[in-house]
Amino acid sequence: MEGLSGMRLFVAVRLASELQKAVGAFIAQNASCSKGVKWVDVSQAHFTLFFLGEQPARLVTEIDPLLQKVAAEQESFNLSLGPGGVFPSWKAPRVLWLGVEKGREELKTLAARVTSACVERGVPQPNRAFTPHLTLGRVKKPPAVIDREMLVQGVKGEMEVAAFTLFASELRPRGPVYRELGTYQLAK
Repeated sequence: MEGLSGMRLFVAVRLASELQKAVGAFIAQNASCSKGVKWVDVSQAHFTLFFLGEQPARLVTEIDPLLQKVAAEQESFNLSLGPGGVFPSWKAPRVLWLGVEKGREELKTLAARVTSACVERGVPQPNRAFTPHLTLGRVKKPPAVIDREMLVQGVKGEMEVAAFTLFASELRPRGPVYRELGTYQLAK
């Protein structure tokens, strides 16, 4: 791993397999009546806690003990999906997402702890506040056609957040490919 010059890194909670089916069906339903949106591969869907960006490979070994400490100090919790929306606005949507209802505060706390650990190792502080969400798709060809009512309805479903993962992301023409570098189990 040391031979690699840089890696695009992020820390995230994977979408549980029991929710992948519901979210996949929701994406399929929305995709049938939308235009200009590139939808995520539901098997790779996740809640990003912190995006580190392009980093030297050595950072992985440097932040590993810090992420282990974060996991040991945070208890597992339940999370439920909520209504959907877009970033930055309905007038100029770029990202389509599902919100978080139950577990929102716990996810924010976990993200803040992960962020502190990464910043402690020299990763720049993010320039905007953390908003718990699950990315569904990105607008690739504006103006996009999106069924606002359907998206806002969201998906019902709950999962246990028992771990988070450090990923390396490789951008490819067909979409990003994620590689797990480490998974950190939360305290019970």
